[in-house]
Amino acid sequence: MIPLKLSLSGFCGVRDGLRRDSITIDLEQEAGGAALVALTGRNGRGKSTILDNMTPYPVMPSRAGADGLGAFSYYDEVYLPENHKELEWAMDGMRYRSHLVMRLGSKRRTEAYLHQLGEHGWAPVRLADGTVSDGKMETYSRCVEGVAGSAATFFSTAFSAQQRRQLSAYRNGEIKHLLGDLLRLDAVRARGEHAAEVVRLLRSGLQDGRWRQQAQRDTLARLAAERNALGDTATKAELAGQNRNVAAARLDAKRTVLAALRAEQAVAASHEGRRAQLLQERAAALTERQHGLAALETELGREQAALDELAQRHAQRATRRETTLASLRAQRTTLLASIEQARHAARAAKRLPVMLAVLGRRETRLAEARDALAQGERMAADLALAQAKCAAIEREAGQAALAAQDLRRRFALTAEVPCAGMALQAGCKLLADAHTAHALLPDAGAVVARLNAQHAALAEQIASLRGQAAGMPRARLAAQAAEERLVRSRDRLAQCERQAARLDALAQSGAMLEAAEARLAAHGEQAAAERAEDDRAYTERQHRIAGLQRRRALTARPSQVAERIDALLAALPPAFDERAITGAAGDCEQAQARLQQAEQAHLGALREHDRARDLARKHAAQSRACEYQKRQTLRLERHLEDWELLAKALGHDGIIALAIDDAGPALSALANQLLLASYGPRFSVSLQTQLATAKGELREGFDITVHDAHSDCVKSVAKMSGGERIWINECLTRAMALYLAEGDGRRSATLFSDEADGAFDAQHKRRFMAMKREVLRIGGYTQEYFISHTPELAEMADVVIDLERYAAL
Repeated sequence: MIPLKLSLSGFCGVRDGLRRDSITIDLEQEAGGAALVALTGRNGRGKSTILDNMTPYPVMPSRAGADGLGAFSYYDEVYLPENHKELEWAMDGMRYRSHLVMRLGSKRRTEAYLHQLGEHGWAPVRLADGTVSDGKMETYSRCVEGVAGSAATFFSTAFSAQQRRQLSAYRNGEIKHLLGDLLRLDAVRARGEHAAEVVRLLRSGLQDGRWRQQAQRDTLARLAAERNALGDTATKAELAGQNRNVAAARLDAKRTVLAALRAEQAVAASHEGRRAQLLQERAAALTERQHGLAALETELGREQAALDELAQRHAQRATRRETTLASLRAQRTTLLASIEQARHAARAAKRLPVMLAVLGRRETRLAEARDALAQGERMAADLALAQAKCAAIEREAGQAALAAQDLRRRFALTAEVPCAGMALQAGCKLLADAHTAHALLPDAGAVVARLNAQHAALAEQIASLRGQAAGMPRARLAAQAAEERLVRSRDRLAQCERQAARLDALAQSGAMLEAAEARLAAHGEQAAAERAEDDRAYTERQHRIAGLQRRRALTARPSQVAERIDALLAALPPAFDERAITGAAGDCEQAQARLQQAEQAHLGALREHDRARDLARKHAAQSRACEYQKRQTLRLERHLEDWELLAKALGHDGIIALAIDDAGPALSALANQLLLASYGPRFSVSLQTQLATAKGELREGFDITVHDAHSDCVKSVAKMSGGERIWINECLTRAMALYLAEGDGRRSATLFSDEADGAFDAQHKRRFMAMKREVLRIGGYTQEYFISHTPELAEMADVVIDLERYAAL
């Protein structure tokens, strides 16, 4: 596969790096005939985007995971409503064109076409199996792989994307899958996958069979438990039949007793008519007597109610009389008290002038006491003011004394200053301050003398005020006592005034007392007359009630008619007892219910017996089904063992591992040839498909071992430096491509690498370029496109495609 022309439209990498919506690179014109072609430009110019799209496969390996085979979507890499990728490429002398259209919008859609240039122009590719590129991504991928080979093989052997894992980082299954593709073991892998699918289905069927077998065992145990829970159903059915027969015999006996009682009832029915007539006549006589008694009871009730009403009226009149008597007696008592109060009021009227004179004298004394108290309070205030002034003078005198003392101290320095009497004394500030203090000494003494004189005058004034204020407590007590006596005098005067004011009203109490005595006498006579009248009426009512009670006693006695009827009733035979028939009928119903219960129990026992036989049949059938399922499970287990062995033999650890072992020396020889030509004889590699465990046993695995001729040691490639691993990895991947080409001749004629020299130093980078040329020579490749940020390596390329030329201004 050789890329010829690339056109990209709407890719984010091109827009961000070159500030263009589209770009077209004619690779056939730019790099025609060149072996090494370098893509250069600043970081972020879109070099990886262009290199990723130089293959017909619908993936950008540097954006997809799993070494270009992981999840990838073009929708994350484009931005226009309609985006295009057009690549013209050659394969085995034929020219192809890949055209991918990615549409963004409410409904995303991708169309992919692969055309082949023929005699009549471009036509859709058609594979040998009939697959035609019709615009669907699935058919496009199948057509590309049908023409250019497997994508997995291509990206593992011909395309080194950024951050691609090295072969040493592959897991055992991954590397064997890759080598299986390389060795064209697809048919073996397909049969192995088929065998693994059969194993999966057999395991699923075996699991279902085991579940069904367990369910059958549970059902078998449940049936056995239900059968055991029913017990001896035959004995139960026989016992229930016997109980039913006993209940039927008891019901017949109860029915016989009921028939005899009904015959007796028919004989006794002839006497019941006469008995009913006599009872009717007796009831009429008793009704008539009851009516007379009721009339007497009604009249007796009216008389008793009248007697009660009369007694109530008598009680009310007595209560009223007692109330009137108590009121008159209370008036008399009040009038007697008023007469006594009139005497006190007359005496109070005589004492009123004397009490007024006493009140005036006591008011005068209280005013004098209050004046004396006010004078004492003014002297106390003057005393407090004088004491405050004295304290202030004392503080001021103390300050003046301290100031005078300080002036004397400063003046005393004149004798101690060293410059005294010398020419320097005119400029000495200390000596000048001492002379200033001497000038101020007389004024300080005068202030101290003035303050002492003021203090002495205030001390005399304070002594005088203290003597005058000594009588303050006595004056305060005297004022308090005068005020209390004045209050008592005012209370007594007010009381005398109230009593004297009632004197005129109390003077009429004598006449009112005589009238009250007269009303008391009249009330006594009226009360005696009312009591006599009430006693007479009460006696008359009692006599009337006694007569009615005698008539009621006579009416309540049995009459002669009732006695005659009772004698006739006694002569009749006794009445038939209906309760006997009711009891017999109830006994028959109970016996019938017991018979029904016995019959139901018998039917239930029969059903349980049938249920037990049915459970026995089901238990036997389930036992046979369980045995059959057991045989089926054993047969599936034997088949599963056979297919598991076949799946393992056709899997990565079976025939594929053996094929890899067979191809290992050839791959190693090709890789060593490339290493010898590009790096020298120092390193040689070998492929190991079995690894030793800690116990010394061999297990299936994969490792690349390297023999270092300089140190004469063998170690895993994973333990080598980063640059050495890249050398060996590049030689191995190219060796795999050469081995693939030798196998069927279909391989890519172009190699791709994206910044694979990052881990090399300057010297090894140059040798790396030499290795690239050697790989092209030995492998028979046409050219290699690579990306490198090392200017020296770009200069060593045959052609440099500088993307700076394609950037928009």
